[in-house]
Amino acid sequence: MYKDYFLKFTVDSKRLEPNAVLVAADSKQSHRPRLTLEPFAKAANLPIDNRFGNKQPADLAAELRANYSGKVILVCWHHGQVPALLRALGADPETLLPNGKWPRDVYDWVIVLSYDQDGHLIPAGTKRINEHLLPGDSQ
Repeated sequence: MYKDYFLKFTVDSKRLEPNAVLVAADSKQSHRPRLTLEPFAKAANLPIDNRFGNKQPADLAAELRANYSGKVILVCWHHGQVPALLRALGADPETLLPNGKWPRDVYDWVIVLSYDQDGHLIPAGTKRINEHLLPGDSQ
């Protein structure tokens, strides 16, 4: 499902083709971020970068700023750490997530963050998308 979804990912009628895939490192408790994007990464012939632990959002953000300017990056993280990741990336989780938190039972959202050429967040290009890939996905 995600393989095809991200191979054809479009926002506001504009095709966004990921140039890189970054996921939270596997832990004893979960491999979910890697497993979620592995089929897409293989289909797109992109390596998965999983150097950063779930609680290292500032390190991930620094890596993105230093080495991925102007690229479309696909990131998959654990729900509980998404607000910290959004803050590290310059976004306000309160504007994107209910009460600033990703709900525990929601698996069908994509957060899109857009930046200008100087690396500043573009508020108008920041949004939450409901994928609706499976029956019963959130409305």
